Amino acid sequence: MTESVDDRQDRIDGEAAAWVIRQGGAPLTIEEQCAFAAWRAVSSDHEEAFRRASSLWSDLDVGTRQKQVTRRRQIGTGVALGVACIAVLAMQGDGGWLNLDRWRADYTTATGEIRTVSLPDGSTAQLDSHTALAIHYGTAERRIVLIDGDAWFKVAPLGATEHRPFVVEASHGTSTALGTQYMVERDSAGVRTTVTEHRVRVVTRTPDGLTHSVVVAEGQSVRYSRDGALDTPQAAPVDAMTAWRSGQLVFDNEPLSEVIARLNRYQRGRIMLMGARLRDRRVSGVFSCSDIDGAVSSITRQFALRSVSVAGLATIIY
Repeated sequence: MTESVDDRQDRIDGEAAAWVIRQGGAPLTIEEQCAFAAWRAVSSDHEEAFRRASSLWSDLDVGTRQKQVTRRRQIGTGVALGVACIAVLAMQGDGGWLNLDRWRADYTTATGEIRTVSLPDGSTAQLDSHTALAIHYGTAERRIVLIDGDAWFKVAPLGATEHRPFVVEASHGTSTALGTQYMVERDSAGVRTTVTEHRVRVVTRTPDGLTHSVVVAEGQSVRYSRDGALDTPQAAPVDAMTAWRSGQLVFDNEPLSEVIARLNRYQRGRIMLMGARLRDRRVSGVFSCSDIDGAVSSITRQFALRSVSVAGLATIIY
């Protein structure tokens, strides 16, 4: 995927903000000094972003709230968002992404935590890192709301004592069990349902009020976007996709940008790629959910890259 102009600028602004914050801590090591010099030398855009981020950080450090708002407007939202995102990460004890909806969850997991919970009907849910579920069981249905993250469900089947369908709601769609085992994943782009046993009916609703429905078979997955647009079910590498349940992350020839996005779910701070040329490198490997630093080391060795950690808030791969 080609990096858009806006995405490129956001990335550079975020990297600049990370370097500014890092320089406010302990003195840079020789390796960090070299990495910083290499980053600034990439282009004049990097140099200019660092200058703006330095100016903004100075204002944030000593100015009043009104001065901060005025300054942000003057220099543009890109750098402000970069600094704000790093600051939010620093303030969160969990080290995860700020999602106020998590306050209404019945079950949550912290960053790096994988947890299995028993539901009121005898079903079980295994929650991936930084996941949140809300339980809404009634007389007509057993509804689970996936607020954030990924969860795998083993559903207590319908029978003489259980007549209510089991439904997982996420964004503008639902996944209703026609069997017993499936996984639902929610990210910034949308939702993916993967069936590990029997079948699941996925239904979405688009902003224009139209409803779309598909039955997903065992060994398949289907995605729908945040606006309810539903894709066609595809065969899925189920074992690899559910490997997190046993504490592993499995990648088979996947873009480095997607691998990094996945690794970011399992640790405090953020991993960032420096340079659009790295995004499409293909990665294959098996990594431990509990050793993300080891995964980064393995990836950097594989591609002869380097990495530098910025004050525990970010790791930059270049």
